[in-house]
This record gives sequence, C-alpha cells and structure tokens, in this order.
Amino acid sequence: MAFEFKFPDVGEGITEGEIVRWLINEGDVVTLDQALCEMQTDKAVVEIPAPRAGTILRRVGREGDVIPVGQTLVVIGEPGEGGLKPAQESEPAPASPRPAPPGDGVHPNGPSERGEPTVVPPARIQAAPATRRLARELGIDLARVAGSGPRGRIVPNDVRRAAASQDAAPVTRVPAAPPGERTPYRLQGLRRVIAEHMVQSVREIPHVSVVDRVNARRLVAVRTLLKPAAEARGTRLTYLPLVAKALSLCLPEHPVFNARWDEGTLYLHRSVDIGIATDTDDGLIVPVVRGVDQKSVLEVAAEMGRVTERARARTLAPGELSGSTITITGGGPLAGLFATPIINYPEVAILGVYRIQEEVIVEDGEMRPAPMLYLSLTFDHRVADGAEASRFLSSLKDLLATPELWLLDLR
Repeated sequence: MAFEFKFPDVGEGITEGEIVRWLINEGDVVTLDQALCEMQTDKAVVEIPAPRAGTILRRVGREGDVIPVGQTLVVIGEPGEGGLKPAQESEPAPASPRPAPPGDGVHPNGPSERGEPTVVPPARIQAAPATRRLARELGIDLARVAGSGPRGRIVPNDVRRAAASQDAAPVTRVPAAPPGERTPYRLQGLRRVIAEHMVQSVREIPHVSVVDRVNARRLVAVRTLLKPAAEARGTRLTYLPLVAKALSLCLPEHPVFNARWDEGTLYLHRSVDIGIATDTDDGLIVPVVRGVDQKSVLEVAAEMGRVTERARARTLAPGELSGSTITITGGGPLAGLFATPIINYPEVAILGVYRIQEEVIVEDGEMRPAPMLYLSLTFDHRVADGAEASRFLSSLKDLLATPELWLLDLR
C-alpha cells in the first residue's frame, strides 16, 4: 500500500526546510534509511532518510522550495500502485545513479540472465554536503567520481580532480547581467536563513556596543608557553579558547549577559555554552561549545577545533547549532580594529575579538610597544545599560591581562 512520507520534525524547533538536493528519482527503489534528499533547516543541512523500503512513486517539491514540517515529501509503495505524476508534470531527473561495477553482470533495473527484470537499488553516493555543493558549483556528476576517502567516500579533492580533468567551468553563484540591467537573485539555503536571522535580531533587539582594548603581553606569553603542549596532544591553541575560558569565568559575576530574552522575560543560564561564529563557504555558522566553564583551556580548544571543522564541512547535527548562551565572533587577521556585530538572537550579548597588533602605550610613565587586543561587546539595551556593560568588559579585560592567575586558579 502506498505510503505518504511527510517532512518530519527533526527537532530543535524546526518548522520548515529548504530542499537543497534530491538524492532519488521517481521510480527508484530505495532501502530503509537510504537518504532521500538534503534539507536545509535554520540549523544545518540534514539528510532525510527513507522510513521504509520500496519504490518512489512520487516526490513533491523542487530543489530550492521551502516546505513546512508535515508536508508530503515522497510517496513510497510498490510498482504499479499509482502515485506517479504524468511524465509532462515530472521534474527533470537529476544525475543518473552510480553505474554498477564492470563485470558484475547486472545493470540497475536491467534484465537478468533469465530475462526477468532485476531491480538493483542505486548505490548511495557517499559525500558530505560541502562536497556535494562543490560538485554542483563545478558542474561535476558525483555518480561518475571515484572516492578516495574512507570506504570510498568522495572528498572535495576528488571533485576538484574531476573538474580539472574535464576542464569544467565553475557555475557562478550570482547570475551575470548585461551592463545596465538588473538580475533577480533569490537567496537560498544558508544565505536565506542568515538573512532572516539578521533581520529578526536587528528588528527586535535594541543594539548597543562598547569597545575597549587590553594589553595582551602576558596573554601572548602564556599562549606561546602552552602551544607546544597543546600541539603534542593534537590540539591547536589559538587565542580564542583563552578568551572563551576567561569569558566563562567572569559571566557568573555578570549573569545578565549569559541569558536569553523571550517575549518580555529574561532567562538566566547557569551553564556557559558559547557559540563560535564560524566563517564557511556558505556564510556564518554558529556551532556551540558546551560547558566552557567546566572545561580546561585545552579541552575548550579541542572542542572548538572539532565543532568549527565540522561546521565548515557542514556535518554538524542540528543540536550542535543551537542552545548557546552567548556568542563570540572573531575578526580574523585581516579585520579592522573592531566591529559592532549583530547579536545571535535570542541571546542578549555577543563578544567581538579582533587581531592583536603592536601599539605604543604609556606604561609606568614611559612609552613602550605592547601587543594590544581589541574587544567589542554588543548587548541588548533592554536588559543592561552602558555602565553595566562597561563593568563586564572591564572584568574580562582584567582576566585577559593576567591569564596565568586564573589558569592556576590564583585570582
């Protein structure tokens, strides 16, 4: 009996999703848990698995369509049950499934040696969403790419090699237009989600920012001392884990900034779960490092490296992209002195951390060069005022100026 499979609730408050890529065609035979499509939610790109084995009688929606939770995605049944749309209404079929290995004597959906129809489910292409996106941009059919990763998984370098061998031209993300003409460009996928979140944050939160700088001489010295030990454990120690740990130590004294605003009520968080704004090919993603206040600096660094790497590969689960209590965003080595970032709604504060640069300052009545670290705190003016925000930033500055004290628990 034909079964209508509806877009399921994947958790974390998801109400809709955008079909990024169909992984099956109408008429395909699928197995239990075989991926049907890639779906972009407001948290991540997730693969939607088949709830049962059978034949795809119908698929609903085109790539780029946004559909609500509960809408039918596919109809699964047995051949001849009905449910297939007329041929003229069907979508153009995507790339053909991966061909069977030479010499096995069986072609998908081809006749057997006895002349009977033999149905072989198409092999599932093993590739991360980021790899699939790269393939689409370069015009590469993943079904024709040999994977060099574990268990034959296709990795980005496999796609690039295929593109080089075919001399394929990249597909531009924004369509070109003749001079003097406008070209409509629809925001899709993560870019659409980011745009919606940014507008919501600016529309609902009265943003105010305070900016300060801290003498990072001792912070630089501590990182230089700890870096070899971290690398010996396979962990890359940047300044961001040190800043995150210091932030977690001063938040208990300023709990109003470790909170979220929900319809007129301020909820203070006990744990410190820090979102790390991460630049990816598709835009800004904010994975979460949980329990920073309970972790050592090296544990924070290791977890931060793990979630940011997975964010760039687009392999994070939706639960790893939600529930942060405050966010840190880094300006990077090429950024300006400081910026005023937008709060990660519904949080109430975001800390901007920028590059360390040598400046001449006055110390003990003398002019001396010093590595200065610029910080910005953008906060929700409904829950805090400028004086409170300045005190909070001053507490953070004190910790960053004397990292050896709190690393040894001597503060």
